[in-house]
Amino acid sequence: MDRLGLKTFIFGGLYNNCYLIFDKESKEAFIIDSPAFGEEIFSFIQSQGLKILFIALTHAHFDHIEGLNEFSVPFYVHKDDAPFLKDPNLNGSVFFSGNVVIDKIPNLYQEEKPLYFGEYPIEVIHTPGHSPGSVSLKLNKWLFSGDTIFLNSIGRTDIPLASGDVLIKSIKEKILILPSDTIVYPGHGDSTTVEKEKADNPFL
Repeated sequence: MDRLGLKTFIFGGLYNNCYLIFDKESKEAFIIDSPAFGEEIFSFIQSQGLKILFIALTHAHFDHIEGLNEFSVPFYVHKDDAPFLKDPNLNGSVFFSGNVVIDKIPNLYQEEKPLYFGEYPIEVIHTPGHSPGSVSLKLNKWLFSGDTIFLNSIGRTDIPLASGDVLIKSIKEKILILPSDTIVYPGHGDSTTVEKEKADNPFL
């Protein structure tokens, strides 16, 4: 993991976290979540000489997908969220006076099968609740949780196809069982750890 770098960018009106993971030696990289990208990420990619291989989505709400057309690389989404890509009602953009439609064909995560970044396996953990196809992506001790769990909070469930009961079940059975020193990088806000959320999250 010493070869891997992690850079966080914050984009858009909902202050989305966008994560860029890169191999310092090979200069290969991938992106987690795809909000409306700002110039900062393109400048960083150019300055470091990085090659973006793919984009991995934690889920397909509009604020996590609207930048997909800005990169000509494959992207991954869970099959249960794939319909959100072309439906502004499901992806939520219609509620923000928008109309986000992604016509690009996604790659679908294979359940129980990791995604690979070079020699590094990325565990794809299906964590539904905020959306049916929400996933958390685990790369060694880094967990990218999307909008499933945040620092002292959890994802919204007052939106189409969300479920509070399913969300809590996902968090308790799939995230809180991870090693306590796992660093959680959420879709919005500051990072946290599994240990901290088990001890302090008032929703759990």
